[in-house]
Amino acid sequence: MLPSSKFLFMVCQAGAERYLKAELALAHPELHFAYSRPGFVTFKWEPGKRAPGAPAPNGGFPADYEIHSIFARAHGLSFGKAQGDPVEALRAWIDDLGLASGAPRLHVFERETFVPGEEPLGFVRGAHAARAREAIVAALPGRFAEGEVARTGDTVIDVIVVDPEEWWLGLHVQTAAHSPYPGGAPRIELPPEAPSRAYLKIEEALLWTGNPIRRGDTAVEIGSAPGGASYALLKRGLRVVGIDPAEMDPRVLALPGFSHVREPIAGVRTESLPESIQWLLLDMNVAPNVILNQVERLSRRLMGSLLGVYLTLKMNDPRMVAEIPKMIEHVRSMGMARVRARQLASNKREIAVFGLTKKGMAR
Repeated sequence: MLPSSKFLFMVCQAGAERYLKAELALAHPELHFAYSRPGFVTFKWEPGKRAPGAPAPNGGFPADYEIHSIFARAHGLSFGKAQGDPVEALRAWIDDLGLASGAPRLHVFERETFVPGEEPLGFVRGAHAARAREAIVAALPGRFAEGEVARTGDTVIDVIVVDPEEWWLGLHVQTAAHSPYPGGAPRIELPPEAPSRAYLKIEEALLWTGNPIRRGDTAVEIGSAPGGASYALLKRGLRVVGIDPAEMDPRVLALPGFSHVREPIAGVRTESLPESIQWLLLDMNVAPNVILNQVERLSRRLMGSLLGVYLTLKMNDPRMVAEIPKMIEHVRSMGMARVRARQLASNKREIAVFGLTKKGMAR
């Protein structure tokens, strides 16, 4: 039987700790802040408070305990800091758990120390975690399932590299509430020819949502310049209309299937767009209410063919957390039958919102 714990760990974007705490204060009152470093936060059970589905008062969190959070990239039971030699501490702890050899999945990951895209020159994301995993696998051969991507029902051993010599030990049972990737961050390489980091955003968003797009679909991207997301979609065989008054990268303009509407979105007439559009994408550095109003204007005209929307909403103040449910409801009111939100590993100070129409869900 898997152990319980009175503590949970969560990892998030560096600087998003206040957003995470504000979100959990509303959604999970049974959690009480315990300890944090940038990108790493722990919570403990708060006696007398209980959210729907939470464990019984004064009890520990079970291994399959779930939180539903936009800002926590990964979470699980926390068993504290590994004392002494971290590999030996991990070995002793796993032995105490009594897990069968080859059964648990191993996730080793670092806390985030920089906002994506703001790393110093020479920084290599995940380098410390890669060395830690190599040392663990060498010292404990055959103890873990092969591969890092977790499957539903897996028991996952979480090793969080808070600092190179400071590891924290955790555990969770893999469910739909957990990303299958270590630390909630899939490994996606930015091709040298990609015009911008928006390539990473859309590629991660497609992984997160199960990649419902298909070759031959038409997408409209609002705020497309210089063209990272458009480039990714074009390479997947979509036709893309980019709407942006700024210049597009020549490599995107040269690809077949791309057309550029060089105007602000407010000046674009829906009649000038293709008759059939399956996807609306938007990534602009403006207030979420402005973004949502523009998407709503277009989505109403496109409802006959629209399958879904991929939106990036800026989060410049933790007080905006309380407004997220209204934002999600606004997207739902555009005809979306299902709406999800998450701060992806490639997002900066923003969240990704994905919506599907009934037609999109049927696909």
